[in-house]
Amino acid sequence: MKTQVFTQNQSLKTFGFIAAMLALFAFHPIYGQTKSPSTEVSAKERSVSGIVYDANGPLANVNVIQKGTRHGTVTNDKGEFKFPVKLKSGDVLVFSYLGYEKQDVYITDDTSFIEITLKDVNVEMIGALDSNTPYKSKRKKN
Repeated sequence: MKTQVFTQNQSLKTFGFIAAMLALFAFHPIYGQTKSPSTEVSAKERSVSGIVYDANGPLANVNVIQKGTRHGTVTNDKGEFKFPVKLKSGDVLVFSYLGYEKQDVYITDDTSFIEITLKDVNVEMIGALDSNTPYKSKRKKN
């Protein structure tokens, strides 16, 4: 069995490393308790709501997402939505629904209610289904 003997030089290096780490943590500013500008509500931020339509009327379950964030909501059965986060000028809402074109709406100083009509898109399947080949089981017959 080998034993490890620390010399005075190795113990000074270890002590120096520990002292440097303590100094790093002791003098590092703590940002967790300071107010950041994004959490303060300014006078220019506003609640946004609206209705989403298609050619047949109100459209339910449309995704409404703030571009560049994880904030979003979904329209109800009447096509109505109320965005859960206050928005400011320059923010972009992205409206998307399967089978419809994705649309971006830019928030301006006077935006508080949005009415938008989504246009449908043709979705084509690539390739044809080969229905001439009968189903063959890979099971072995006993």
